[in-house]
Amino acid sequence: MFDLDGTLVDTAPDLAGALNHCLVSVGLPETSLDSVRPDAGHGAKAMLTAAYRRAERRLGDLELVEQTARFLAYYGDHIAVASTLYPGARDTLQRMADVGATLAVCTNKTEALAIRLLRELGLADRFAAICGADTFIGRKPDPVHLSGTIALAGGRVDRAVMIGDTDTDIEAAKRLGLPSILLGFGYDADRTAREKATAVVSHFDEIDVALVERLIR
Repeated sequence: MFDLDGTLVDTAPDLAGALNHCLVSVGLPETSLDSVRPDAGHGAKAMLTAAYRRAERRLGDLELVEQTARFLAYYGDHIAVASTLYPGARDTLQRMADVGATLAVCTNKTEALAIRLLRELGLADRFAAICGADTFIGRKPDPVHLSGTIALAGGRVDRAVMIGDTDTDIEAAKRLGLPSILLGFGYDADRTAREKATAVVSHFDEIDVALVERLIR
């Protein structure tokens, strides 16, 4: 199972575009891509809250609801303008598929947006299941998100590995008793995530059959 934002795809440029669209609409200055990256894997609300905090402007509950809707609408229309696969990601998917691995996506993006992005990138057909924040009753780090994804993909919990870039991904795997691989180049591969992860890699080329089988054993 793969997370999506900050794991398979660098979506921060398009997320930053949606965020800046929201900021400009209320007279706030645009924010930089570097400022967005640490929050890019945590959703629209987290990005908006952080941006308002940097601008030293209060973000009320009603405005947060309005801005989140504005963010998601704009992002949905501009979801793959500048988003790109991380180096080695496509080859890793092919390498694992070639040995019979079942591939799935488990992301805290909404299911519809995740499917739309992967279709735009020509990858949707590679996955046996694409599950988002609204697919099940819980979302990562709730382990029901991972167990549900495994079930939909036709996999087995005792033969599954979670690959992600944040503590949210690694904690979800830990709660389900799964081994995990942290991508150290992702959006929020902090110390907590590194300490919890079963393995940490710095490039997709390090994820091969031998590593996955060792983690499962």
